[in-house]
Amino acid sequence: MSAAGPFSQKPRPDPPAPDDGVVDGLVGPLLRHAEVQAELLIARLRLVVVAMLVAMIATSLSLFQTRPVGHVPLLASITVVVGFTLTSTASLSLIRRGRYRPQLGWVFALLDVVVAVAALAEGGLRNGLAGNDLFLLASAWAGPLVLAFNALRYRPVIVASAAVLYVAGALAVALALGVSVLTPLPTVDHPQFADLPANLVRLSLIVLLGLCLTLVVYRGRGLLLRALKEERERAILTRFLPGEVADELTRPNSHLREGISIECTVVFVDLRGSTALAERLSPAATADFLSRYRERIARVAGAHGGLIEKFVGDGAFIVFGAPSPKADDSTRAVACAKQLLATIAEWNAERAPAPPLAIVVALHTGRCFCGVVGAESRLEFTVVGDTVNVAARLEQLAKRLNRTLIASQVTLRQAGEDLSDGRWVRLGSRPLRGHEAPVEVYVHEGNADP
Repeated sequence: MSAAGPFSQKPRPDPPAPDDGVVDGLVGPLLRHAEVQAELLIARLRLVVVAMLVAMIATSLSLFQTRPVGHVPLLASITVVVGFTLTSTASLSLIRRGRYRPQLGWVFALLDVVVAVAALAEGGLRNGLAGNDLFLLASAWAGPLVLAFNALRYRPVIVASAAVLYVAGALAVALALGVSVLTPLPTVDHPQFADLPANLVRLSLIVLLGLCLTLVVYRGRGLLLRALKEERERAILTRFLPGEVADELTRPNSHLREGISIECTVVFVDLRGSTALAERLSPAATADFLSRYRERIARVAGAHGGLIEKFVGDGAFIVFGAPSPKADDSTRAVACAKQLLATIAEWNAERAPAPPLAIVVALHTGRCFCGVVGAESRLEFTVVGDTVNVAARLEQLAKRLNRTLIASQVTLRQAGEDLSDGRWVRLGSRPLRGHEAPVEVYVHEGNADP
């Protein structure tokens, strides 16, 4: 449950709208890259259409001997082939030279609309059709194709504008060719299919298609921006926070900013005799030693699902259960503690004949307050509470008793450890400074000295 307290901060504001000013500063480069990739895809699709039309033209030419020339949509297809080829060549050239800008999407969208309207006009003029009969032309399908092209862009305004311009262009062509309310075509059994009301329905369907595609692109752009912003936010957070915490913090219902109270198992690790060791090493050797030491601690903690809250010198503070508790936190914590001792023992064997190392590991389980604190430029995940204090006192007790592994009874019972096999030795209830009630304590058989 949420708990206000040392972590209380103002809640984060809702994410900005997809097209506000934050886009340029936060995810502008990523969005521009996506738009360039979309334009590259559109250019390639145009070339696919060109290849299909060229194949269709070749097939149509082979049918000239058996079909009238008027039945071959040759010139309209050539118009589309030439227009799409030039547009694709221009966009591909700009992209390959690194000079493409997302604003050029408007130019290429307009050129596509011009090509589609020009093909429609050419077909109507060549076949001597009235404006009512334009829908009979195969080139009439170039309009929806152009709208589909623009739907691949991440700019809904371009899609809506392309739909409006195409409908306006088609109406202009129809008016130029002549429109009547009812066109009795002698070669058509049902002339009502080509009258003005029917054609208005067709135009309305194109408008609705443009509207639907606009909404699809608007929604897709919003999802893209949200995903890019969340990924950017996570990248920023992981500069300061563990990956698990960054993932939790970016979730919509996360309470880490305000602080949460959860049950954790806390593990303290400390290297004995580190001061004397540092005195024998040069600064460079000390840095190298600590790096290798911490790498081993982090590897073991990560393998058991522990979260390293912080390293302080040669000490490590590991938490099991934060930011998301699990039923086996105590079990994994105890296994981690034992593996830490085994890992240091193996490292001692590798370092021989150098003086052996010895660590002390202390565990305790209880409720903790955890959360993210600090300014945006320097966030920090921290875990505090009486449980942390008890674990720290247990570590000090283990040092005084010259023991390697010490744990509270509550931790061992939750972990399912067998306390009757002699491996864990009961020390009884021990008073700990800063903690009201005595704590039932056990130590693992063995000395701190290897």
